Amino acid sequence: MKTLLLTLLLGVFVFADGYKEFATAMSYETSYETALKRAKKEKKNLMVLMVTNYCPWCSKFEKRTLMDADIDSAIKTKYIPLIINKAEKNFPPFLNVPIVPTTFFIEASTEKPFYQSVGFSNKIDFKNLLDAL
Repeated sequence: MKTLLLTLLLGVFVFADGYKEFATAMSYETSYETALKRAKKEKKNLMVLMVTNYCPWCSKFEKRTLMDADIDSAIKTKYIPLIINKAEKNFPPFLNVPIVPTTFFIEASTEKPFYQSVGFSNKIDFKNLLDAL
C-alpha cells in the first residue's frame, strides 16, 4: 500500500503544473495579456520567463535563483514578472523560443524585447543582469 501511495504521489509531482505553483507562491502572472495591462498601469516593464514542465533547468532556475528574496525584490521593483509554459501555446509568437528557460525583458509600451537571457542563471549572475538592465 505504501508503495502504491508513493508511486501515485510521485506521479502527481512529476506531471503537476509546477510553474503554476511557483507563480502562485511568488506572485507571478501567468497570462501575457494580464501582465501587460498591469505593467502599463504600474509603468513597469515585463520580465517573462518561458518554461516547460519537463525542463529540470527551469525548475532549478525558479528554486535556486528566482525564489531568493533579494532577486525577487529586484525583479518586482522594476518589472511585472510573468511565467509562461511553452507547451500551453498561449503567448505572442515572438516569445516562441527553442530553448527553455528563456527570460525576456520587454518594454511594456512597445511590447518589444530589449534583452533576452537563455538558460539557467545563478543568483549572482542574474542579480548582476538585473542591476545592469
